[in-house]
Parts: sequence; C-alpha cells; structure tokens
Amino acid sequence: MQVETIGDATLYLGDSIEVMDTLDRVDAIVTDPPYCSGSVSEASRTAAKGQGLRSENLTRFGWFTGDNMGTAGLVFLLRSMAFHALRILNPEGSMLVFCDWRMVPNLAPAIESAGLRYQNMVAWDKGVMGLGLGFRAQHEIILHFTAGSPKYHDLGTPNIVKAARVSAEAREHQTQKPVDLMQRLLRVVCPRGGTVLDPFMGSGSTGVACAAEGMKFIGIERDPEHFDTAIERLKAANAQQSLFA
Repeated sequence: MQVETIGDATLYLGDSIEVMDTLDRVDAIVTDPPYCSGSVSEASRTAAKGQGLRSENLTRFGWFTGDNMGTAGLVFLLRSMAFHALRILNPEGSMLVFCDWRMVPNLAPAIESAGLRYQNMVAWDKGVMGLGLGFRAQHEIILHFTAGSPKYHDLGTPNIVKAARVSAEAREHQTQKPVDLMQRLLRVVCPRGGTVLDPFMGSGSTGVACAAEGMKFIGIERDPEHFDTAIERLKAANAQQSLFA
C-alpha cells in the first residue's frame, strides 16, 4: 500500500475498506463512489461500456474499475464502507454520498442499515442537461447521513446546490466533480481545521476543496493512474494556498 503526505493531506493507494479499518476519527466523510449510472437493468449495467458517460470522456480516459458492478455488488460495497464510516465518524459528523437517482432506492437503505441516520437528500443542479431522452437529467443526488445528532458549520446552504460541471477539456477523471461544489458541501459538514475522508477519491477534487477550505484530508483510491493525478492536484493546491498564507 502506497501512502503519500502532501501538506495536511494523506493519500492512500489501496482498497477503501482495508484502509478505513486502520483509521481513527474524522469529522466528515464526503465521497463520490462508483454508482453504476446509466443503466436500468442488471444485464445492461454489468455489460455497459459507458454507463451514462459522454463519448469524449470515454475516449480520453477509458473506463474505471467498479462502475459496472451489479446492484448486489454495489450494495455490498457501500454497506461495508458504511459500517466503517459509523465507527470512525465523529458523533456529530456527517457523510455525503453522491448517487445516481436510479440507485437511491437501493443504496440509501443499504447505508442506513449499517447504523447511520438518513438525514437528507441534496441535489446538485449542473445548470445544463445531460444525455438521454424525454426529461433529461440536469442533476445528481447527494445522500446525507449522520452518525448521531449532527452539528452543522454553515446554515446558509440549501438542499439544491447549483454549480457548473467540469468541462470535458478540463476534466482529469471520467466523473470529476467541480471543486466549488465540493467546497460548498464541506462548509456545511466540517469545521475549518477538521478532517475529511474520501474513501473513493478519484482524481482528488474533495482534497483540493479541503486545501482551499483549511481542512485536513484523507483520500483513498485503488486506481494507480487516478491516484497519481490526485497527488499532482493536491501538490498544486497546496502550492497555491502557500502563496496566500
């Protein structure tokens, strides 16, 4: 297992469940796991070549491990993660989990069954429609769970958060989330100087947002290429913050 320390960030290359088993308390968990979007049947989900991603992103990045799991596999993974989350979350802490609308009925109760409280459902309004027919999706869901009685650190954020998605040209991961969106979410669930865990780190957007918000970060990623991307992004983010320190 590779471990990299960059400023107040610690990055692990490895399996999220195995690494979480070694961690101590954190103030918040904010993550965008593989959630198998874009298919409505088990056969189409496990055989999918694109799972709702735009063709230009597939051409640039290819596919990534785990995002064509069947529902049972995904439920098993996130329920296992949730048991570890309950153990390491501060009693006043929150967990935010990005989720496709198709998977909400499966993933919300699976995570809740680990002992976390299903607190709210947040919608990320991307401002533009995605692929599809009929009522084309312009949003993603963020499931909000708490370990106990939660403490919030920003009371001015609605449960519909508007933020432009990362352009295809600027993207470094197939499903990369905008840093400004992550910053707005983090301000609600983590105090300045607190610690945030992302067990499915991807290219490190949560960590970059933590650097901007003065928070400590722990990230876990199993894909070596995305892990390397996260390292470079965190180095750049820390260098930028040093200029304003």
